Amino acid sequence: MKKIIYLLLLFYIVVAVLSIVFFRGTGDPGDSIYHFLFAKYAPQHPELFFDQWAKPVFVLFACPFAQFGFSGIKVFNAIVTFVTLFLTYKTAEALKVRNAVCVVVLMIFAPLYYILTFSGLTEPLFALFVSGGIYLAVKKKFAASCFVISLLPFVRSEGLIFIGLFCFFLLVKRQWKSIPLLLAGTVLFSFAGDFIHHDFLWVFTKIPYAKLSSPYGSGTPFHYVVQMLYVVGIPIYFLFWVGFVSILVKSIREKVFADEQMLIVLGFLCFFLAHSLFWYFGIFNSMGLKRVLICVMPIISIIALQGYNFLTEDVFQRSKVLRVTIQGILLAYIVVFPFTHNPAAINWKRDMMISKDQQLAKGAAGFVEQKIHPGSVILCAHPYLCMVLNIDCFDQNKRLGFSRKEINGMKKGDFLIWENWFSVVESKVRKEDLDKNPDLLSAYNVKANDDGHEILYSVYEK
Repeated sequence: MKKIIYLLLLFYIVVAVLSIVFFRGTGDPGDSIYHFLFAKYAPQHPELFFDQWAKPVFVLFACPFAQFGFSGIKVFNAIVTFVTLFLTYKTAEALKVRNAVCVVVLMIFAPLYYILTFSGLTEPLFALFVSGGIYLAVKKKFAASCFVISLLPFVRSEGLIFIGLFCFFLLVKRQWKSIPLLLAGTVLFSFAGDFIHHDFLWVFTKIPYAKLSSPYGSGTPFHYVVQMLYVVGIPIYFLFWVGFVSILVKSIREKVFADEQMLIVLGFLCFFLAHSLFWYFGIFNSMGLKRVLICVMPIISIIALQGYNFLTEDVFQRSKVLRVTIQGILLAYIVVFPFTHNPAAINWKRDMMISKDQQLAKGAAGFVEQKIHPGSVILCAHPYLCMVLNIDCFDQNKRLGFSRKEINGMKKGDFLIWENWFSVVESKVRKEDLDKNPDLLSAYNVKANDDGHEILYSVYEK
């Protein structure tokens, strides 16, 4: 069994290297780039290490890798995922879940988990801390577990959910002395960030999602029930719900809810229900993004593994031939599924390559590079433009945002790059308003169609 896990991890290393070398996509067009930029320019702007949107733990860990460009941030998240695979396997093994090595297969071949590993997003790092915290708790290392979990809110704000869960877990286990350690991360960053924000409570007051509203709307309470299919794919989705039901039935039948099932099942339920409610009520700036489920991918995989074991080890326990046959079929389907033409599978061109939008952004950036003068400032809303222009987007002598005030304050020789997504949705600036501005000269325009969606880029010079 140990040889198999090492072979699987070696296989993952090869896959990760090939993915970084041959696929130039960013995993996500917005937040992925923003997180990379925060990590890259944090040494020049120390306050970025204590930004509650960028997340201090992520910026701190990702910063050295980001100095090597976006490929560096991909390497960082690939290493993070590698460690998560191993810790999830060790957790399944410690929980005495049969066929523990198969949990690594489930994670490697979960379509969205693979895609977003090669991005600058925070979800993979959150998954690592979740797997590490649960593993240490299962191994009865409660103090270490609490410290790891205490850092989760500084990887993603949903970490507060796990702090509450672990507090309940420790109360049940009567590990009173370890509970205060769940506040270790908060105390540590409160002191450290006070020198920047001059506000000891900045870890709470600076949370950008602490709003009982969302500009992105709301949706059905079953949104994530459906969206999870597009995160893990059909075979793992099926195994997950089989495993989830089998765990509940077993717990009810035996009139016991084991400690490990408390962390695994309640860990998923708390996270899943919280995001479902956030989206349903349109609160905490929820966008209903399916990628948030990557945060609990280690938990999803362990539950799916128990579904796999139920269908193979329990249902067909009397027939070795049938058991081995079904195991082979399920594993083959899991491995093959990401390469199928299913909507929940990987679209290699769309998901792993530079998008049409990014291609146009490169063209607009190239035009500006040819025309820009020393001392000129660039105004843009699209983060990818900052990346391809290789400008410090936090240095106001080089780049400004996209508010009407900043547009009106442009100097002669400054350039403005407008596009029809970030400029419109995030900055609320319409092209018609720019065209009517007599002080702005339209210098470059390009458009393209991407699966029925029109993409527009326009460059203006003051």
